Amino acid sequence: MKRFARLPAFSALILVLIVSTLYWASSPLPAAQKETGDTSKPKYVFFFLVDGGGNQHLEMTRQYNRIIHNEGLTIVDKIMRQGTMGLVTTHAANALSTDSAAAATALAGGCKANIGALGMCADGTVPKTAMEIAQDQGMRIGLVTNSTVYDASPAAFACHIQNRRDYASIVDRYLELGPDLLLGGGKDQFLPQGERGSRRRDNLDMIAAFKKKGYSYAGNKEELEVAKDKKLLGLFAFQDMSFEIDRDSKTEPSVYDMTRAAIRLLHAGDSPGFFLFIETENIDSAGHLSDVASVIRDFREFDRAVALAFEFYQRYPRETLILVTSDHETGGLGFTMALKNLGAARRKNQIAATEEDFRKIHSIPISLRKASKILGPYPTAAAIDELMSQYFSGFTLAPDIKEAMLKRQLLSRSHYLDVNANALGLMVANNTQAYWETTSHTNQPVFVAAIGPGSERFRGYQDNVDLGRNLRAMLKGKITP
Repeated sequence: MKRFARLPAFSALILVLIVSTLYWASSPLPAAQKETGDTSKPKYVFFFLVDGGGNQHLEMTRQYNRIIHNEGLTIVDKIMRQGTMGLVTTHAANALSTDSAAAATALAGGCKANIGALGMCADGTVPKTAMEIAQDQGMRIGLVTNSTVYDASPAAFACHIQNRRDYASIVDRYLELGPDLLLGGGKDQFLPQGERGSRRRDNLDMIAAFKKKGYSYAGNKEELEVAKDKKLLGLFAFQDMSFEIDRDSKTEPSVYDMTRAAIRLLHAGDSPGFFLFIETENIDSAGHLSDVASVIRDFREFDRAVALAFEFYQRYPRETLILVTSDHETGGLGFTMALKNLGAARRKNQIAATEEDFRKIHSIPISLRKASKILGPYPTAAAIDELMSQYFSGFTLAPDIKEAMLKRQLLSRSHYLDVNANALGLMVANNTQAYWETTSHTNQPVFVAAIGPGSERFRGYQDNVDLGRNLRAMLKGKITP
C-alpha cells in the first residue's frame, strides 16, 4: 500500500500565489476601485464564505469553467480584477491548523479562538460579531448556508458558545437574535423529539417558536420563491443539503437560489441596509471525501451566487461591499505529475494532467458520498464492479484500491474519513492526476477578494483576525480597528 503514502507537495503552488498576491497588492487601484474603494461605512454587506475552499479549488474551478463551459468566474474576473485581493492565514489559537468554529470566530469576532469555540476568544473575551454590530446599526441581517443552519460557520456570526456541538443552544440563540432570514439545512434540530427526522432531545417545536415570533416558513424551493414576508425561516433538508451534482433542482434550492431570494427579501421596501452571510459548506464536505467533481460543481454554483451580489453592487457601487473568502483549506488538492504505475520512476512512466482530465471529471454523474452509500459499509467485489461500470465509465480501478475497499482498510494516516469515498477519490486521482494530500484541513493560507467601500482594507497578506477586526470597524464607521 505504498501508493497511498506518495502524496503531492504544494509548497511551490502556495509560493507562487503569495508572490502573485503581493504583486497585485502593490499595483495601483483600478479606475473602478478608485471610485468606490473609500473607507465609508457600507450600507449593504455581502460576506461570502467558501468553507474549506483553498486557492487550488478556486483555480481548478476557473480552469474547468474555461475548458468545459467556455466561461469565466465572477470571483476572479470581476471581484479580484476590479476590486482587491489578498491572502489570509487561518491557524487557531491552540493549533497550527483550524476548524470552522475557530476560523469563523476570527472572521466574525476579530479574535483567535480555540478549536470548537463559537464567538468565544481564547483569552476569555466575548466580542460582538460583525453581524451583531450590523443589527445594532439598524441593518437587516441574514444567514444562508447549504450546511445545517446550526453548523459552525454561520453560528459563529450569531453565537457565543463554548462547544460547537451544542446545537440546541445555537438554535435557541437564533430565535433570540431574530435574524431577518435563516436559510439552509438542519430541520432535524427544529423538530420535537419523536417526530420523523428529529435529533432533538426535548419536545420543543422550534419551527412553531419561530412562527410565533412572526416568521414565515419555507420547506422547499417553490415555497422559497414565493415567500414575501420580511422574516423567513427556510429549512430544506433534515441535515446537510445536497451536493450540486446530486441536487434535485425542482425541489431543493441551491446556494444561488437562496442568495437570490435573500437579496429580494432583505432589500424589499424601504431597506435600511443589510448584512448577508452566504456559505457553501459543500467544498469542505467534498474535500473530506476526496471528491474533486463535487468540489468543482459546487464552487461553480457558489460563483453564480457571487454574480448575483456583483449585479447588486453594479446598481449600488458606493454603498455595497462584497467580501469573498474561506475559513480554511481542506484536502490539499492539486494537479500534479504522477507515475502511471509503481513499476519505475523513469520519464516514460510519468504522466501529467491535461485538459482531457477535466473532461473525465466532468463525466462523473454522482458525488462520492452518494457512491459510498450505494456500496454500503461492506461492499462486495460485484457491487464495486457494477458501480464502476455505471458511474465511472472510462475510469480504471487499481487492484490494490479495490482490495482496500473490500477489506475496509484505511488508505493512510491522513486519508481516513470514509473508506469507500476516499478510495474512489484516489481512483479518480489515478485517472486524472488530481491528487489529495489529506482528507482533513490544512494550514494553507486562503484567498480574500473584495470590492466596494473599504475593500482596500482586505488587500495583501493578513491574518483572519485582522480581516475580522477590519470588518467590525467598518460596520461601526471607524477608520481603524
